[in-house]
Amino acid sequence: MEGSNDFIMNKLIDFSQYDTSINTSYPLVSIVIPCYNDGEYLLEAVNSALSQTYQSVEIIIIDDASCDETTAYILSLISHPRIAIYRNEKNLHLSGTRNRGISLSNGKYILPLDADDMIDESYVQKAVEVIEGNTSIGAVYCRADLFGTQSGRWDLPDYSVDYMIMDNIVFASALFLKSDWEKVGGYSEKLKVGLEDYDFWLSILELDKEIFQIPEVLFYYRKKERSMTTDSLDNLSARQEAFKQIYLNHPVFYEKHKERLITKLREALLGSNFHSRRMDNALTVANETIAQLRYEKELMEQSASWRITRPARFVMGVFRKFCCRRK
Repeated sequence: MEGSNDFIMNKLIDFSQYDTSINTSYPLVSIVIPCYNDGEYLLEAVNSALSQTYQSVEIIIIDDASCDETTAYILSLISHPRIAIYRNEKNLHLSGTRNRGISLSNGKYILPLDADDMIDESYVQKAVEVIEGNTSIGAVYCRADLFGTQSGRWDLPDYSVDYMIMDNIVFASALFLKSDWEKVGGYSEKLKVGLEDYDFWLSILELDKEIFQIPEVLFYYRKKERSMTTDSLDNLSARQEAFKQIYLNHPVFYEKHKERLITKLREALLGSNFHSRRMDNALTVANETIAQLRYEKELMEQSASWRITRPARFVMGVFRKFCCRRK
């Protein structure tokens, strides 16, 4: 713990700079932050939540039975009237922890925020303006940038139901009504490979609600060498089972969009076959090139000039090794 003191001190928040009161003339937004052994990033997420220009925000931090000292220490430093911290007695995973945090919240609206991500200071303000102005909207999100081990724009397509039929394109940090969360029964706690967001958004769509994307970068997604998402992408059988479960969870949605689903699946299959043939052709050309290079190498090594220059090549090789050692 002592070795990380400098690191922690560099990231500490001056909590006194933030308003302690909530303006009750605005609908309350609860920013729910699950945290499992992510103490080294948590303060950045909390800072982005406290920095919101929107004047009615509470923050719910749920420690999912973290087991590292840094996270415990960071949590002990966080104290602010608008922040409530709870701890799970046992690890509930992401879905269960989000559900518990939302159940303990007081907001009309919920914004999940993972402990290693951040939001722009105007995100809540702009999202509330959108959803308050249109009762047909069930969730509001935005465009996103990457930071951490990668940087730049997160290459997600613009929102479309056609994309949502096939895969998730809406990240977890979208604003939605707590009452809608209650109607759909919260996040599925059966999904353990990072697809609980997708399942939840399909539930929102099944309420005949729409999803709206703000055309601005207001969310920042941290890329790490390893994460639950990268691990799940490496586990093909687990993801196949998860997608099967999602399909079974949403018969109404898939029945409603079955013609579009069939069309999108046919397009995906044709695209996959096309790219597979191109890869096979490229591999054939590469193998032919390698075979030709091997043949040319054999001819060169059998030539008189190759035999004659062998001593000179040997001397040059020794000289290069000697020069490299001196450097």
